Amino acid sequence: LRATLDRTMSTLFVHVGQAGCQLAEALWPVLAHERRGAPDFFHTYRGSPRPRAVLVDAEPKVVSSVLASAPLTAGAEFSFDPTSVAVAESGRGGNFALGYGAETNGQRLLGASPPSPASGAQPCLLDQAVDCIRREVEACHGTHLGTVVLHSLGGGTGSGLGIRLVEEIRDLCPSTALLAASVLPMTLGENPLQCLNSSLALAALQELADGVLLYENDRLLAGAEASPKRGSGAQSIPWSTSPDIGRGTTFAAMNNIVVGDLVPFFCPPNTGQPFDLSDLLAGVCPTTTHRFAQTFSGEAKSTRQGFDIKNAMTALVQAAPRVPRISVASGSVLGSRVVIRGARVTDATLVTSELLERLGGAASWQPFAADLRFHTAPLRSAPQAVRISTMVNWKRQAHVIRAIVTQGRAKHASRAFAHWYERCGLGPENFAHAFEVLDEVAANYEAA
Repeated sequence: LRATLDRTMSTLFVHVGQAGCQLAEALWPVLAHERRGAPDFFHTYRGSPRPRAVLVDAEPKVVSSVLASAPLTAGAEFSFDPTSVAVAESGRGGNFALGYGAETNGQRLLGASPPSPASGAQPCLLDQAVDCIRREVEACHGTHLGTVVLHSLGGGTGSGLGIRLVEEIRDLCPSTALLAASVLPMTLGENPLQCLNSSLALAALQELADGVLLYENDRLLAGAEASPKRGSGAQSIPWSTSPDIGRGTTFAAMNNIVVGDLVPFFCPPNTGQPFDLSDLLAGVCPTTTHRFAQTFSGEAKSTRQGFDIKNAMTALVQAAPRVPRISVASGSVLGSRVVIRGARVTDATLVTSELLERLGGAASWQPFAADLRFHTAPLRSAPQAVRISTMVNWKRQAHVIRAIVTQGRAKHASRAFAHWYERCGLGPENFAHAFEVLDEVAANYEAA
């Protein structure tokens, strides 16, 4: 079965920018622990599992740290493939336009031809990354199920280059599923361009991706501060480490929340069953006009008693932002998947109904608002816990997107920093299009 699976089903992960690569450092030790070299996520090189992953950044420091961090825990060893790494020696100035269209030393701007091999010039970062992605897809032997891109939207590399790579992946693999896990910047972030970068990136993702998972850095920070030990259920897992960002909270703690929310969806309890990205997105993003979702998890210590699920559900609802139900006929949830691990579910209908009610109710037109999956086996990364995780596509996305558009439109109207984009070929028409796309997305969610 494993030999067949290696040639039939696999998913590629592309980690872009500092945030995306730091998420790789947090994600892959857990996937290695959960899946133990399963070929949907790993291929084998000289007896050692290697993630089906590409690491891309405009500066080498974080990537070097990630490459050095691969764990040697018995049963969960792996090493990143150094040939699936694309790095440059300078950043992208926190500017979407530089990330999207410019390369190091100003050698390549929007639409310019890449250097010929005969010139001896170093391939640009984009060309390096695309070559790595193409090789990984080809290594799937024509059985590539889909791609997950992990990046942030506030800076230049994650937003600009991330979107450029999403375009390339869509062209390279037009018939496979594409999911973006996108981290929004802090409301009071340090980059004055972050609302403009986020607006441009989100508008592009609406048009390119099959699904977009939005992570709000403000909520991740609050969650990390409220539960500093969240994600440490399995003491044997070497969770990522990174510098403090204030009040004792680290980027690693925030990344561990993201990973803890994602892993239940990526890792079916049967290791012989591959992760099917298309199946996941079919339920969570049922229409092309509503592609945005969020993930939340709740965890309770397992006592093998019936109230474990209720305790975990309460923790999940506390982790998710409150969305009041507008009226009996108008619910919030347009589509979702719910995964329960480590507990027996005796009444799936009751559990689904209660969870939907706590999340604001199902949309009136959606009879299948929650796809419940459960298994008595706990996650290996949380062996003593009951965990409930939901990936939910709901009307709250209108609020999130409206806030970004409002900030971006005000910043652009002031003409602040406009020349930073214009000198790279992005003018008023590009921003007008982005704002129009996001206005329509928000309106679609409000009307759903």
